Amino acid sequence: MTTTLLVVSDLHINSTVALCPPSINLDDGGTYKASKTQRWLWKCWLDLWEKAPLLSDGDKILVINGDMADIDINKRSNQIISRNNATIQNMVLDTLEPAISWADKIYVIRGTAAHNGKSAWLEEAIAQDLDNTVHDSNSASWWHLRSTCNNVRFDITHHASMGRLPHTAPNAANKLAFLSQYRYLVEMKQPPPHITIRSHNHRYADSGSNYGTFALLTGAWTIATEFVYRIGAENMLADIGAELFVCEDGKYKHESIHYDYPEVKHIWKTKM
Repeated sequence: MTTTLLVVSDLHINSTVALCPPSINLDDGGTYKASKTQRWLWKCWLDLWEKAPLLSDGDKILVINGDMADIDINKRSNQIISRNNATIQNMVLDTLEPAISWADKIYVIRGTAAHNGKSAWLEEAIAQDLDNTVHDSNSASWWHLRSTCNNVRFDITHHASMGRLPHTAPNAANKLAFLSQYRYLVEMKQPPPHITIRSHNHRYADSGSNYGTFALLTGAWTIATEFVYRIGAENMLADIGAELFVCEDGKYKHESIHYDYPEVKHIWKTKM
């Protein structure tokens, strides 16, 4: 028996620079129209769910690994489509519809409180609202998912540290792979995961075959926010895409589905 597991993360739905449908009806009767960049993200999102059935085999599992939406609980940003929680939840469900249609089972992983409210309540609320969500013991969503998929062991949670320099990105994945093996084998006296997945940094990196555990940091579905400019990362582009694993009898095949940014023909168009 074969199972396909597909991981997306950092959708940041409700941000004006992140994934959303082309048109959103607001609570006051107005309408939000997606920007040019958001329309490109939406096109990539639909393309993902056209490709997914062609790459899938057997049961289909979707993991949404944190930061599903933005409610800006601390009101730090103006880059928000709506501050109405009901509108946001409807927006999230509309955006997820292609993914929900593909998946037999969905695991929702909780992300960051600054984006999803204290204890990431919004992700818990969305998980409760979905028919095919797999629940943790006391909630509909998960802080940390440790589970087997056709005898392939996965360790998945949202947060991980990662350097901001291009040449140090692989170090984060190698560190994660090593620590996964060390924590499980030495401290927990348990078999280590075959695959460890983290998100949050909006950039892709993996440990390759350097360790027995394959560690992976995922991309995102948002472009640069005002925070990116504030930390001096204005030329550091997020990686857009998803990670797909086909698992069978303790073995797996991995495929990254990544999307290139539209070509920018005239960067030096501003004249002084």
